[in-house]
Formats: sequence, C-alpha cells, structure tokens
Amino acid sequence: MSVDHDKAEALFDAALKFKLEEREVFLASACGGDATLRRQVEELLEAAGDAEAFLPTDPRTISAQSPLTEKPDDRIGRYKLLQQIGEGGCGVVYMAEQEEPVRRRVALKVIKLGMDTKQVIGRFEVERQALALMDHPNIAKVLDAGATETGRPYFVMELVRGVRITDYCDQNSLSTRERLDLFIQVCHAIQHAHQKGIIHRDIKPSNILVTLHDEVPVPKVIDFGIAKATEQRLTDKTLFTAFEQFVGTPAYMSPEQAELNGLNIDTRSDIYALGVLLYELLTSKTPFDAKALMAAGLDEMRRIIREQEPARPSTRLGTMGGGELTTRAKHRRAEPPKLIYLLRGDLDWIVMKCLEKDRARRYETANGLAQDIERHLKHEPVTACPPATLYRVQKFVRRNKLMVTAGSAVVAVLVLGVLVSTWQAVRATRAEREQRRLRGVAEAAQANEVGQRRIAETKTEESRQGLVQLNVASGARLLNESQSFAALPWLVEALRLEQGRAEGEDAQRRRLGMVLQQCPKLSQIWFHEAPVSCAAFSPDSRRAATGTAIGNAASGQAQVWDVETGQPVGRPMVHGGGINQLRFSPDGRRIATASVDGTARLWDAKSGEPVTPPLSHSNSVDALAFSRDGTLLATASRDHAARVWDAQSGRAVTGPLTHLFTVGGVDFSPDGTRLVTVSGDGRLCVWDTALGTSLHTIPHSSHQLAGVQWSPDGSKWVTASMEMTAKLWDAKQRNELATLPHDAGVNRAAFSPDGRLVVTASADKTARVWDAQTGTPRTPPVQHDSEVYHAEFSPDGLALVTASGDHTARVWDAKTGQPLTPSLPHQGEVKQAAFSPNGHQLLTVSVDGTGRLWELAVGG
Repeated sequence: MSVDHDKAEALFDAALKFKLEEREVFLASACGGDATLRRQVEELLEAAGDAEAFLPTDPRTISAQSPLTEKPDDRIGRYKLLQQIGEGGCGVVYMAEQEEPVRRRVALKVIKLGMDTKQVIGRFEVERQALALMDHPNIAKVLDAGATETGRPYFVMELVRGVRITDYCDQNSLSTRERLDLFIQVCHAIQHAHQKGIIHRDIKPSNILVTLHDEVPVPKVIDFGIAKATEQRLTDKTLFTAFEQFVGTPAYMSPEQAELNGLNIDTRSDIYALGVLLYELLTSKTPFDAKALMAAGLDEMRRIIREQEPARPSTRLGTMGGGELTTRAKHRRAEPPKLIYLLRGDLDWIVMKCLEKDRARRYETANGLAQDIERHLKHEPVTACPPATLYRVQKFVRRNKLMVTAGSAVVAVLVLGVLVSTWQAVRATRAEREQRRLRGVAEAAQANEVGQRRIAETKTEESRQGLVQLNVASGARLLNESQSFAALPWLVEALRLEQGRAEGEDAQRRRLGMVLQQCPKLSQIWFHEAPVSCAAFSPDSRRAATGTAIGNAASGQAQVWDVETGQPVGRPMVHGGGINQLRFSPDGRRIATASVDGTARLWDAKSGEPVTPPLSHSNSVDALAFSRDGTLLATASRDHAARVWDAQSGRAVTGPLTHLFTVGGVDFSPDGTRLVTVSGDGRLCVWDTALGTSLHTIPHSSHQLAGVQWSPDGSKWVTASMEMTAKLWDAKQRNELATLPHDAGVNRAAFSPDGRLVVTASADKTARVWDAQTGTPRTPPVQHDSEVYHAEFSPDGLALVTASGDHTARVWDAKTGQPLTPSLPHQGEVKQAAFSPNGHQLLTVSVDGTGRLWELAVGG
C-alpha cells in the first residue's frame, strides 16, 4: 500500500504537540484504519525522540546559559510572569505584570519550544504586525512586542478577565434577543479585522470572552494567533497551521478549510464560523458534534464538513428530549414551544445562509450578517431565505452521482411502464365516460319528455308546481350522480316554469344564472408545502390569498395569487407558526393574518412586505376582523384577550379586552363604534372600540363559543358553539331570539348578505339554512359524509358553499337545499370555501396542500 508522505509528515507535526499519553488517542482517530500510515508516523516520532537526545535545541538561537522554558517569576523584558493562563497551537499565554512605564497586568504570548523555526517565526512576526493594526473595542488590544533572550518572539496584549461567550449567556440566562445583541458586537469586531486584511480562522467560544464594563457585558475577540494577512502568499507554515486548526476545532471549520488548502480560505471562512457560533448561542449545540467528528476519523470528518447538511436550529431544538429542551429554554427565559417558534423562519434562514457549503451563497461580510440580524430584531424582512428546491436537488446530485445515475435508469423504466399503463387506462376511462354521458343524455331526454307531458296533463296549479319541484330535484340528483350536464337545458326550463308565476323577470334571470353555475371548471391549482387552512378573495375579485398551517414546513405562510394568471403576487408572508385566519382590508391594499405564533400581522397585498410591527399576543391568535371602513382591526387570542389596533400604524387603540378564557371570535358593528366578542367562559361581550371599556356582558347558556358575527344592519348577532347550538340575538335588546340546534358542535354561523338568512356548519355532517327573524329552518339539512367545517352564502345570497372533512366542497341552492353542482373533490379535508365578490369564482382549500380555483359559468 502506498503512503501519502505529505500526509504522514503533517500528522507527525501535529502529534508533536500532544503529550505522550494523548498521542495514542490522536493517532487512532487521525489515521483511522490505515495501519501503514500510522506505522510511518510512529517511525517519524521515534526518530524525532532519538534526535532530541543529541540535539535538544538549535545552538544558533539558544545559548547554553538560557533557560529552555518560562515559569512564574521569570522576567521577559520589563514583564514579570505570574502564571500560565492559556496555550495555543504555537504559543503559550501568561499573565504578566508590567512594571514600567505603567504598572498593570497584561497577557503575554510567546512561541512554544520546538516551534521556533524560521517559518514559524516569520509567520508570528506577520501576526504581531497584523494585530497592531487593529483598534476596536471588541478586540483585545496589542500593547507591546519583542523577543525573549532565546530569540523567540512574543507580544503583549490587553488582559481580558472574562468567560466564554456561551458560558456567560447560559450562566446569566440571557434571552435570545440579548444573545443576538452580543453576537452583533462580535460581527462588528470581525468586520474590523477583515477590513485590516486579517482573517481570524479560529472563531469559537473560547476565543470570545465576555467581560463587564460598568455592569454592561462586552464581548472581546482574542487570539488572532492563526490569522493571516490576506495579501501574504501561502507558505508551508500556513498550510501546517490550517491542518493544526483542523485537528483542534473541527466543529467550527468551514468546508474549504476541511480541504486542507489554505488558498481556499478567505473572509467567508470566518462567516461560516460565525454561523456555527450563532447556532451554538441559539441551541447550545454545534451543527456537528465535536466528539462525533473526532471519533469519525480524519477522512470521514472532512467528508462530513464538506458534504453533510446540518439540521436547522429550530429542528435541532425540536429533536431534543423533553428534559434537555426544557433546560435550553430555561437558560433563555422562554417556554420550549415559544423558543422553537422564535428560531423558525428568520433565524433559521440567517444561520443556514452562514453555513452554506458554497461560500458564494454565504453573507459576503460580517456586517451583512449583523445587519440581517438587526432587521430580524426590528421585524423587517431579512435578506436570507431558504435555498431553492432546484439548488438542493443539484447539491444532492453532485454528492450522489453514481446512485442518481442508477436510480434514474430504474425510474426511467418504471415511468415508461406507468405511461403505457396510464395510456391504456385513460382510453378505457374515456370510453366508460362517453358511455355514461350518452346514457345520461338518454335519461335526461326521457325525463324531459315525461316531465313535460305530466306537467301539461296536471289539472291543478298546486299539483303542477309540486311536479315541477320534483322534476327539479330529480334533475339535480341526476346531474350530480352521472356528472352529465345533458340534463341542464331541461333543468333550466323546469326552473323557469317553477319561478315564472312566483317572481318577476329580474328574479327569474338571477335564478337561471345560479342554475348555470352547475358547470364549475377547475382553472387553477395552487400548491403549498403544508396543509392549507384558510383563504380569502380581494374585494375586486382579482386576487386571492391562501394561508397554511405549519405541517412539515418550517413556518406558516400566506401567499397572494393573481386570479387570472394563477401566478403568485409578491413574496410569501411568513409567520413562526401556522396561520389560523386571513382577511383582505376593505380597500384590498392590505392583508391581515392571525397565527399560532402569538401574533397578527398586516402586510402589503401587492408586495407581501410587512407594513407594521407584529400585533402581539402571548398565545395563539385565532380570529380577526376589520371594521367596515378598514381603519381598525380586532384580534382574538387564546391569551384570554381581544385587542383593537389601528390598521394603518399597527398601534394598539385599546388595552387588552380581558376575558376569563380563550376568546373565540370578534366582529365590529357596521358603524365600527362597538366590538362584540365571545369566549370559552360562556359570555358574549360588547365593547366601546375607542375607549376599550365593556358596555354589556350577556351570559350564554353554553361554553366553548367558536365564533360571532354582527348582522349587516347591526340589529342582530349570531353565535356558534361547540356545544351543539348556534344562537340568534337581538343586538339592541341584548336578549336571545332563537336557538338553532345541531346534533354536534357548530363550527361556523354566518348571515346572508341581506341579513335575512343564517347558515350554520356542524360536526354532525350537515349545514343548515335558517330564517334570521324566527330561527326556523328554511331548507332541509344539506348533507356531507363527514364534518362540515365551513359554510357561507354567495354574494347574491341565492347559493351557499360548504367545505367538509369528506374531501369535498359542494354548492347548494340556498332556498331549496338542493345541490347546484357536482362535488368539488380534493385529496384531503376541505377546510374553507369562498365565493369571489363578483360571484364568478369559487376558492377551496385543503389539508392536501392545495388551493383550487373554480370558474362558475354565470348565465342570465
């Protein structure tokens, strides 16, 4: 087996720095299973031991009378050594006392014995000159420099009395924000060094000490002992130093440093190390465990650093055991779930941008990193963002070329087989569909002929209208079951007969238009990386917005879409948790989102940029509502409070409107002067929106109130309860008007646009339409096969749409309860459905990760 002699010599040089009892552990790790390499290194060590017996020192640099080592009470120039306080790769650090021209204690660093070669001394001289150039409050100052009697250079620097930055943060239980404030100062110090042409190349907690100045913590960067002026040419010594650094601190090493090629190292290597430090400050862990790296062996260690992607900080916290996570959260004065939410989004992205394998994708400067953290702290958009899917795929392919090539061949064969099978299946399905269509046409024609004959032969008007109703229901059922629209002309004619005597021409035309909505066309599918939980249309119907629960994604996101083109509008609007509800402002310029992360946010509807600071609660925000004029926004939270905010500035208009339990819903009166809230404490409360004072408290017979809505004319409220009822209330007399019963919890209750009807959606698998004056049913229950999560009326009030856990949405006639469309299918539970304000589109969203836009063929 051939031996890499350069590698053997490098290992030999590194092994010299270990004590005899430590060398075995180092060689076992560094050589791995390469017995030949280890044997050659051991031979070199043995030869070096023999040589030392004859030539312990270089007679040209050390006189016979000079001591070989320094010890306490020795003097070096005008400095008296007090004690050894540290030891680096090529130098020993002592606490020393300076006696003139001023008396003070300093840190004195001198080259170690055995390291005083011409190359080392030359590089050490560069180090002294470089450090002397730097003057920054967060970098330990260089005070003096010189040479010992043996000719070994030394320099004197400010004595920093402090503790490692990570230890200081944990010992003092600094919050995440306080840790970020310290880290920003470190970034500024490293930026100063970079501007002087110096790369630190060994940024780690032990080289960043925190000391107190007037009780204010100040981080100090120390030990630029392996720094190198960027314009200096690479030498054998700098290569050796890079290897030595690799042995000492692999957990903080950039991928280019792991190549053992000093030519690849620039200021972005320090950016990588800063990312590792930030990762540790946030999680108390490094991206790659240092012990595991050392145990992996040299080659595997280098491969991991160069190729393996670390987990995001929030993911790392999420995988910790309960006790460990609780300890980490306690050190940061936060609850465990809240700590994870704090890291999700901006901080995850910032850290992972620092840790990019491709240095061109990292921050270009330490100041750029610091500025992005400051943007996060100010709740402004950060420049960091997750890598695109294409980039991640390219990285995977480069790492696994052979596996990808073989896999691609297998996949190609499988795809070809699937395509052939699919083609055959499509042919069979088309044939079956055509047969079903022809059968539907025949059935519709027969039903049309029989129905018209029976209607013509009917003797009385009452019987005639009854047959018309029966035929309309039969035609709708045929339309739904056969998916054939051949029955549509007959159904329109039957409906015309039904309506012709009871309503005028305008009403008839509206009814015919609703019937023509029986042909919804799927025009857009918007895909998301998480379950979609909510949706809304802009007031002009030109845009739609969807919001996601957190699912497997890193955060909850809302996205605005162009209804005509299907393209996203602006950037995603990101929360640290799932989005519970979103709404467009009445003028369509802003979007409000409510999130599990304990905030509501206001965004520009075109750009997706935040326009105000977060509207903060201390627990999940579950509901929100704009006032009719768009000047106010109300939020409801599980922190037992509702709040009213200025929708332009994000300023709180009132203090918290406190309840005894979770606030389930909020809504403004039409004039915006009052706010109604419902809570799990079983109360319905009315508040003055300007003063934040309670006007009325009305006891509710059931708890677990899930929502409330004010009628369009301001005369009534409707409430939904998880205890199997909805209720109608007189808003002026503040008394109950009617109970609207279900057989299970009611998820939603809403008024029709004219306020004459109410629709309720329930876990009993039904939605029901009620008279808003009397509380009596207006239609039979509309039935699904699973829980109905949402129901709402069309803009003209003639139809209603329901969203269900049976993976479908349905459109129904609001006056008869008959289906107006076939089922609109999804691959998962449908959480919400919404009509566009112009009535031309329908948007449905599902836990299958899609939002689906349906075109409704409106006729007249």
